[in-house]
Amino acid sequence: MSRNTINRGRDPAIALIRKSKSIYVGTHVRPDGDALGSALALSLALETQGKRVATLCADPVPLNYRFLPGADRISSDPPGWPAELGIVVDCDGLTRVGPLRPAFEQLPHLIDIDHHATDQSFGEVRLVDSSAAAAAEIVHGLLRSSGVEIGADIATCLYAAILTDTGRFSYGNTTAHSLTVAAEMVRAGAVPHDIARRIYEERSVPGTHLLGVALTRLSPNHDPEIVSSTLTRRDFAKTGAKPGDTEGIIDHLRAIGGRRVALLFVEVDGGQVRVSLRSDGSVDVSAIALAFGGGGHAMAAGCAVRGSTEQVQDRVLAAVRDALKGSSPAHGA
Repeated sequence: MSRNTINRGRDPAIALIRKSKSIYVGTHVRPDGDALGSALALSLALETQGKRVATLCADPVPLNYRFLPGADRISSDPPGWPAELGIVVDCDGLTRVGPLRPAFEQLPHLIDIDHHATDQSFGEVRLVDSSAAAAAEIVHGLLRSSGVEIGADIATCLYAAILTDTGRFSYGNTTAHSLTVAAEMVRAGAVPHDIARRIYEERSVPGTHLLGVALTRLSPNHDPEIVSSTLTRRDFAKTGAKPGDTEGIIDHLRAIGGRRVALLFVEVDGGQVRVSLRSDGSVDVSAIALAFGGGGHAMAAGCAVRGSTEQVQDRVLAAVRDALKGSSPAHGA
């Protein structure tokens, strides 16, 4: 959808919000900075309007995002009170909320706020703009159109969301609009150096050990254009790391020169392997992830695949090789 379409959808969204006294705000499993920042900013803004709000996410907040204002309010369980409206942010498909899906499906009204290119929109009102670098940009537009005053707490959440989904303003999705919104958030009270330090420079000791395991387990024996690593449940038990400690590891793999695709395979409970995919821009990894029931963006995507680690590696690597055959290296790569 274009920004013009988004603009037309704002009025119905604002009308739904204004008439709703109780609201669930949700986001996707294994939340990242945009998911958390967007959900928290929206929740804080709704509360300033006198709404009763529950902020929901099926998985815990990773350690490096717990500083975000309101992060301690996020729950994996719906509250004991019913809501009149649900707002889901940064989800390319309602399945991405995981076990919280029934809680949102039973609500009278639902708003979808998203920026993924895969067309899996849902809900009564859809604010979906694939040209937005982050869902936070769409949330920002909604808040501005609603006349909400953006204070330091909301600004911190929105800035963190844009910062992370643009890779510290280094990814190709970074636009003049992204930088304009970020600058506005700084004027509203967001502190760039503190936010960046907390997200990117604070890792737990167990998380650091887990990173070390991933880096020592690189698999350069793939095609010269692919690099991957694998983490098992035993690695988590041995290091004492938590699932959220995998945050950022894929970016270390992505930084290895000459590789067009980076992959991180993480063994999880339930006989599944979680796969994170990154691209230099020459391959659309969201299409690969979508084929395995996941989703994401052209340069960053993920999925959870049932099977042993070896089986999942073979299947995903085969799909990546097929994609590489039909593409050319990114300019300057």
